[in-house]
Amino acid sequence: MSRPSPLRPIAAKLALVAVLFAAVPAVVYQQFRVADEERTALLLDGVANQGRAIAEALRPILETGDPTAVTKVGDRMAALAGAQVELRLLFRPQEAAIDSFLLVAAVPPVQADSMQAERAFLIQSRLLETAWRSCDATEAIGRSVDGDSYDTRGVVAVTPVQSAAGCWALVTRLTASEALARTVSTPYWQRPEIVLALGLYLALAVVILLILFSVSRNLARFERLARSISMGREGDRRFAKLNEVPELTGVAQQFDAMVDRLRLSAASIRETAEESAHALKTPIGAIRQSLEPLRAVIPADDRRGRRAIEIIDQCCARLGQLVVEARRAIETAALMADPPNQVLDLGRVVSGLVEEMRGPSEAADVHLEAHVDPGVTVLGGDEAIETIVENLIDNAIGFSPPGGTVRVMVRAERRGAVLSVLDQGPGVAPDRVDRIFEKGYTSRPSPVAGAEPAVEENFGMGLWIVRRNVEAMNGTIRVENRATGGLGVEIVLPLAGPA
Repeated sequence: MSRPSPLRPIAAKLALVAVLFAAVPAVVYQQFRVADEERTALLLDGVANQGRAIAEALRPILETGDPTAVTKVGDRMAALAGAQVELRLLFRPQEAAIDSFLLVAAVPPVQADSMQAERAFLIQSRLLETAWRSCDATEAIGRSVDGDSYDTRGVVAVTPVQSAAGCWALVTRLTASEALARTVSTPYWQRPEIVLALGLYLALAVVILLILFSVSRNLARFERLARSISMGREGDRRFAKLNEVPELTGVAQQFDAMVDRLRLSAASIRETAEESAHALKTPIGAIRQSLEPLRAVIPADDRRGRRAIEIIDQCCARLGQLVVEARRAIETAALMADPPNQVLDLGRVVSGLVEEMRGPSEAADVHLEAHVDPGVTVLGGDEAIETIVENLIDNAIGFSPPGGTVRVMVRAERRGAVLSVLDQGPGVAPDRVDRIFEKGYTSRPSPVAGAEPAVEENFGMGLWIVRRNVEAMNGTIRVENRATGGLGVEIVLPLAGPA
């Protein structure tokens, strides 16, 4: 038999889906982050190269030092700048400090009241440090910077140009108003498209997890109700009323229909058993009554006639007992379909049956003891429990030697209500332990001469009925040979709480 897959339960699938939903964003985010860093680097390089090209075009003008030419540098910058580029040209005289950079030209033009603020921003952003330290740098400096306002965020490249008069610094910037600049200047996880995708992903994850959780919870409620019904705890609750998932409505209705059919079948079985038993007992009683006149007219020396009457009488007794056993077997089948749900004091029932069985036990010279804890309650039916206890005690008496002792104990444990029947008989051969609960199997010894047996005849139905009744009440039964000799039978039934 193949081992069941650990992923078959819905709860396991639910946990796996939750793990996958948590793992996918981490993996995808890492891949997107690497791609974003590579794209950002390309963008920064592009801006830096564009700034370097413009600086090289302006170099002849800047290196001349001709004030007339320098005043026209703004026009030249406007001709070189594209629609998506802002240019700022700053100048620092030789041997001056970094804060000595002056804003000479700007494309597009900058208002007078904004010049000082933008100059301060460029200095504080440390973009001019390299130009200040070495105006001979051959590579442009590209960087994504964040200012105090939305307008000052962007991708900036600074290209230094050395001249005899001092150091020129051309600042090339893609502003935050442009899509590419906004992509670089905004943190990856804050971008609108990423936030939207993450929101949709989380919504999808929540919906799927809610669907699985709803189905799992609904099935768990079905399971609890089915367990309660099998134990006879629920008489009126319906699967359809517990259902919260429309797709499971048909399943719930079929479950309710199946339970109804089982209960109707159980009622029909019980009714048929009663009618059959009554129908069979009537002719058997009539036959036994008809034997009395025959006994009176058949002479005592007519051995064949007397033997025939004796055989008929024995067969009638056997038939009567068979009717009783058949009724018990049919009632056991009904119990499996519709378990009884009465709260019964197991100790009280057992104590009463032990007293009733003292007559047969004394006739067999067997001492019967009862050790019962009070308040041990179970769910079941009087007849079902009485059948269990009577069969176990009768079986223990039948196998006990003269002078032996049969102990019947009832106690409450964490695992349930425990009923134990211990005898001092020969026990059961190890190869027959699994067979004693089979229907029709018996190994009861012949009764001792002169002693009245506990029952007239055994048909191998007692322990089979015991096991079926125990299973009908969701219990377990275990048999073992005792170390001190004899057989021990232990039954565990679910506790029902206080009676």
